[in-house]
Amino acid sequence: MEISIIKKYYNELLQREEITAVLNPQVPYEDAKKMISQEIKKPVELIVIKRINPEFGKKEAGVEAYAYSSEEAMKKFEPKPKVKKEAAPAQPAA
Repeated sequence: MEISIIKKYYNELLQREEITAVLNPQVPYEDAKKMISQEIKKPVELIVIKRINPEFGKKEAGVEAYAYSSEEAMKKFEPKPKVKKEAAPAQPAA
């Protein structure tokens, strides 16, 4: 599996590097994160993949990813995952 980084831009305000790359569309997210981290020499924990866009009829997919400068910056700017609420137990009808 091979990755090709097309564009890198460092966003000073958000303290992250915005990356556009091309890779095989059948690569899982975790493997794509590892490949990007090896290419830009940053820890996997600081990489966030926003989307993988496979193009119809091609054997490649566009990838948009962010590589944060620190874990604090990542926690500050990345949206938090939604927490599922537990269902209340059903009460029998009286």
